[in-house]
Amino acid sequence: MIRAVIFDMDGLLMDSEGVGIDVIQSCGKRQGAAIERAHVIRTIGANRQWSSAFYQGLYPTLDTGRLFNDFEKEMNRLAREGMIPLKKGARELLQSLEERHIPRAVASSSDPVTIATYMEAAGIKGFFSALVSASGLPSKPAPDVFLKAAEALHTAPENCLVLEDSVNGVKAGRAAGMRVCMIPDIIPYTPDLAPFCDHVLTDLTAVIPLVAP
Repeated sequence: MIRAVIFDMDGLLMDSEGVGIDVIQSCGKRQGAAIERAHVIRTIGANRQWSSAFYQGLYPTLDTGRLFNDFEKEMNRLAREGMIPLKKGARELLQSLEERHIPRAVASSSDPVTIATYMEAAGIKGFFSALVSASGLPSKPAPDVFLKAAEALHTAPENCLVLEDSVNGVKAGRAAGMRVCMIPDIIPYTPDLAPFCDHVLTDLTAVIPLVAP
């Protein structure tokens, strides 16, 4: 039985992945690095530590600290200016869960400041009991960020529904022993992801029947 819902943020709650790809490439160009789109996509769902090591291996002259500082500053600016909208059905789903008194958390690979900035800018921070960052934790597909979110919601992992858009995310949700719903964004669903997904839906509105009494 679903007693709590855990949301990924980028590409799931917020329509930020496409913008983020452009911004990280632009930040790379400031240092003379032509970061390939395919390489950026590899980092979707991963935290800053993992992504930094990944980029450093591919672009040895890249100052990844500067890269991500520039990236986060620009993305937060865009969020505050309303340039990163909610994904379809996000507000409706959150309102439905609130009406049913089902606890909710964000569990994101983004840093804590970015999570709070996005939630406040979108006007949905109040819907969540916990905003959990994977900063300082093993990156998805490790389950740690989801387990931390379940603990914050005082709910057993097996009673949590994870909503994710990324390969790393659905694997992390399954590793956490949670029910997993994939709502694809940049990365499409493929049959090899079937072992990690209980549901594959088109948008967040379609999640409402899963948690309806």
